[in-house]
Amino acid sequence: MARSKEQLASICDPETNWGRLCEVCDGRSHAMPHHSRLTGHRQNSPRGIARFDSAAGMAQTLGSYLHGEEFRSLTGSGRLDRMLPLVNLLPERPREWFYSFAGMVEGVWPRELPRLDFEGIANWLVGLYPKKSYPSAFVGSSNGAIVHLAAALGVPWLPQTFLCPVRHLASDPDDARTGFSAGLPFAQALTEAAPDMAVHHMQDPNQDRLMLRTMSYYRLKHRRLPDAFRQALAEWLPRAATLYSVECTKTWPVTRTGPRSVFQFGALGGATIDEYFHGGERVRAYLARYRVRRERWEPPEPNDEAPEAEWGFEPALLEDLQQMARIHGWRLVRIRCENPEALSDIAAAAFQDWYHALGLTGPFRLIVDSFVLMAPLRAQRLRAVPFWLLFGVDPSAEHLERFLSGQRPFDEVDIMLFSHGTEGVGVAPIDAWRRLAACGRRPGRLLGVDPQRYPRDFATFARFHRDLEKLGPVLPELPPPLPLDRFESLLRSYAKGSGIELSESTP
Repeated sequence: MARSKEQLASICDPETNWGRLCEVCDGRSHAMPHHSRLTGHRQNSPRGIARFDSAAGMAQTLGSYLHGEEFRSLTGSGRLDRMLPLVNLLPERPREWFYSFAGMVEGVWPRELPRLDFEGIANWLVGLYPKKSYPSAFVGSSNGAIVHLAAALGVPWLPQTFLCPVRHLASDPDDARTGFSAGLPFAQALTEAAPDMAVHHMQDPNQDRLMLRTMSYYRLKHRRLPDAFRQALAEWLPRAATLYSVECTKTWPVTRTGPRSVFQFGALGGATIDEYFHGGERVRAYLARYRVRRERWEPPEPNDEAPEAEWGFEPALLEDLQQMARIHGWRLVRIRCENPEALSDIAAAAFQDWYHALGLTGPFRLIVDSFVLMAPLRAQRLRAVPFWLLFGVDPSAEHLERFLSGQRPFDEVDIMLFSHGTEGVGVAPIDAWRRLAACGRRPGRLLGVDPQRYPRDFATFARFHRDLEKLGPVLPELPPPLPLDRFESLLRSYAKGSGIELSESTP
């Protein structure tokens, strides 16, 4: 049933019973266990993994591609997708609270932690992909460029890391010390429930301010391959296949809370590590903008370094990957880089080379992804070159600008922008993105973006794909897969000057 703006404003009011919003967002069950009535790759995600995060979003996108389907819904709720354009019309405060509570629907209550089915989560991820033989597979760090490359090769990717959000109402995103101490029991419960995982409690008030009002973020990293991953890889890959280990070497200062658990304050994005821990003018201005009575954050003193919570690779997993490669006679190729976006340059080069080999001369359209806003199937049908960016922040805009300055002009540059809902430190202004979209031979566009509401433009999650579908010409057939040997040749050629390290072990 359609709802008026006044009804939505009431639902989004922080004083309102949060359960009313859960009913709006398709009534997703809050009881354990969570069973889906669907089957196969369309199955609902189990409790304990967030759909809105990089791992689940990218895996669902790639899984849909390998099934020959477009992945159009990041929320997993058709009703919520239809509501988002109306939500965008609300004033800023109720719009922000809607985002906070809609995200909380994906969270679990602390009492559920000991009973989460982590093997079931691994099974769900495996089930996103067709059951068939593949010449290769990727395992490891989340990375949008790898998703595009895996799509071009026609092979799956299994993420090492996923987000388990825990409901924690009335939290103060800026109070790092209280967040740290309040999260210790949750971290302990997760380490006990998941003995083969590392637990990263992450608090980032700069980029996750709205979500942190209602939940705490726990990113879990596999230190051992779950049984579902082992079985899938053994079924997918024949002898002499190639297993690619994707390893982001980015680390972050952390406060260690146990042998397998850490607290990470801040995250990779627009602000620097120094700003998170020592403040600065940009932090003071940001806190003042949100009427926070402090001039800087005061997180617990870090006492260790750990893989960055969302993007970093936990090296303990390597032992299992190496062992499986030996047992099954696979080549193991390690792809290591510190900056996740470094792989975007290689993906763009691989796509241009691939298209040229198919007899296409270009210039091509460049489609710029943002976080989980990406559409590999649509990009290939447009014969467009994908370029994945982390977020809509200054470092990402600067990376895109450097890339464009070193290329012949693309036919068009079309850009998607993920909305965190926060005017955070280092968020690139909308005019910077407009300027970059104008760098093609013809003026490009911001896909699915409402410039007046960005970065609180939550309707973009439903709108970006509709804008992509307006682009043309669209070819009905996908190109034949990128040959594996050509991909590796390009990978080795471009890796030399891009901060990417490659190593290989053969059976």
